[in-house]
Amino acid sequence: MKNIVLAEDHAIIRDGLKLLVSTRPNLCVVADTGDGGEVERLLREHQPDLLLLDLDLPGLHGIELTRRIKASLPNVRVLILTGSPGAASVRAAFEAGADGYVLKHENADELLHAISLVLSGIVYLSKGLGSMTDLPSPPVPAALTAREQQVLALIAQGASSNDIAARLHLSVLTVRKHRQNLMVKLSLHNVAEVTAYALRSNLFAPSP
Repeated sequence: MKNIVLAEDHAIIRDGLKLLVSTRPNLCVVADTGDGGEVERLLREHQPDLLLLDLDLPGLHGIELTRRIKASLPNVRVLILTGSPGAASVRAAFEAGADGYVLKHENADELLHAISLVLSGIVYLSKGLGSMTDLPSPPVPAALTAREQQVLALIAQGASSNDIAARLHLSVLTVRKHRQNLMVKLSLHNVAEVTAYALRSNLFAPSP
């Protein structure tokens, strides 16, 4: 059973989300709140697997909450649920350590899919955001090869080493070596940082 804390300031939406989650036998909402100032206390009390977090909460904004949670409770995965598709919000969320970003206009099945992926350690980004072009694009270091850029983009989409090997027609050992090289070259330490970099670099549409 995977436990979830839900933070959403609209009671009707919160009740609907609890009902939706209850349709999955392996998921349970153990606590919920509409106040950003209550979230950290609930997380410490219940030690959930996942926080489903609205960005625009009274008391404490979701970006700052994410940053604080990842510093003090790094084992809690954070899935942002918001109506804001803005590039700045997406970038800030991942840079704060978010594990996924889903828009409220997605359907119920897509949200459940996002929850499942994030709980499995895979970064989720709403489909409509994968082709964002208004993100500031830092230059890709000259030392990063075209193949490493492809691997970087696929990691950011949540692909495993096996998935990347199959898509790029490489051995798993080669993919792992590429992963190690690009993380060192870019000074990246985890998938959230990879995702944030890929967003800024517009690397979500690789061309294998």
